[in-house]
Amino acid sequence: MMSKWILTLIAAVPFTAGLLVLQSCGGEGGPKSGSDGLPGVSAQFLALLSDNQKGAQYIGAEACGNAACHGGASKPGRTADDPIYTHWKETTHATKGVTCERCHGPGSRHQADPEAEGLILTFPKVASPVVCAQCHGPLANQFNLSGHNLLISAPVEEGIQNPAQYGRSSRCITCHSGLVRIEESKGVDVGAMSDDTIRELCEATLTEVPHIANCATCHNPHSKTGNVTDTGEEKQLRKQTFNNDTAPIGPSTTATSFTTYNHICAQCHNGRGADGRDAKLLSGTARPNMHDSNQFNMLMGVENSGAEGSSPPVPRNTAHSEAPGQCSKCHMPDSNHSFKVSYDKSCAPCHTAVDAATRIATTRNDIVDKLLALRTRMSNWSEYAYPGQEGNDIFWEYTSTITAEGYTAPAQGAVPIAIKRARHNYYFVIRSGDYGAHNAPYARYLITVANENIDGLGGGPFKATRAPASNLSFEQKLQILKNDAKRAREIDMRETGEH
Repeated sequence: MMSKWILTLIAAVPFTAGLLVLQSCGGEGGPKSGSDGLPGVSAQFLALLSDNQKGAQYIGAEACGNAACHGGASKPGRTADDPIYTHWKETTHATKGVTCERCHGPGSRHQADPEAEGLILTFPKVASPVVCAQCHGPLANQFNLSGHNLLISAPVEEGIQNPAQYGRSSRCITCHSGLVRIEESKGVDVGAMSDDTIRELCEATLTEVPHIANCATCHNPHSKTGNVTDTGEEKQLRKQTFNNDTAPIGPSTTATSFTTYNHICAQCHNGRGADGRDAKLLSGTARPNMHDSNQFNMLMGVENSGAEGSSPPVPRNTAHSEAPGQCSKCHMPDSNHSFKVSYDKSCAPCHTAVDAATRIATTRNDIVDKLLALRTRMSNWSEYAYPGQEGNDIFWEYTSTITAEGYTAPAQGAVPIAIKRARHNYYFVIRSGDYGAHNAPYARYLITVANENIDGLGGGPFKATRAPASNLSFEQKLQILKNDAKRAREIDMRETGEH
């Protein structure tokens, strides 16, 4: 199934308009100032409330936190001495006067009838970024420009159609639904969710909170967590910002492991068990066995995620892998929630902006040239190995890629392991999408190993050169690689869960 963006774009229009109102009227977020100095309630927030709740009165945090309600064992998994209200009182929200009803709406009717539905704003609607945008307007504006604000609907729709496969087994929805990720971060085992629960979360993702991730996906609004930022600040993050134990996302790990990885970014931005070892390359020939999300595997140079040679890479990774905050050090300068790298801030103090930009441009040019030359060699091999057959220039590819182009794939048993290693490394690098920025030594190493494997094949014109094409611009070369990555992504959407 192809990705669908239309729903998200429609949903984003009122949110964008709302953010413009928030920013222009409230400076730090809200459209007007309340009597306590906090932004007032926004029209977008009020739209989230049910008609029954809109007529309710505010009762104050103390009323919410009494022992009979949220000051006691009112939630599954909590005890009387571990209430949600106690944890909230320790947060910055409490210090700033952001009480329960600032996010959940007026509570008098809910207090009078706690079991009735629709009398208080609760999960999943309360996870809408609109709630947080009332105070965090500038950050919400940044978030709205990021990929996390979007939604790739196909995996979520598949979770509704086949909750056993896309929910409990492959767990695709854990990283494609911000709501499902919230539940996982709270300790809910996605693999044990019922069909009905999975469908409800996926439906709510499509219709109410249509984002890959939302604010509450990464932040716990109720509690301090001890998971500090790269500058040591407590921001109520649900998972760590630094983790150099890559075993849970290593080769052939399962969804149970890699979707629960304790890293705020790499819980999703990992290779989903990417495995470059021969046994996996021989058994999995339908499509690349890594996902587009393998950025952290690339950053860390996770052993055997790529098809490695007889000698390990030296170095396996760079200083970037040990930077405080790892991903957030570069992608969130000054806590910017657009996740865009800023050369003047992200790369300081190690590099000047000019130095960083020059290094990145040089590296990307080099890696793109090397990848395209590798692709040309694999194409030349397949034309040589399968002369006269229609479509033979892509017979180095995986079977799903070949059949998607309308051709009959050759028997994979006849494709040499050298080509299987080379194509794995090719896709590992292009699907990371950074073209050397995260870990240039490992990217170059994998490309070198791929070429050495082709060198070891029998004689033929495909062995002649590793030189890149000289008649194409950088953008034209890059587009060829991006087209391959896009095709692999579309095949992922059509195939069943596990690679």
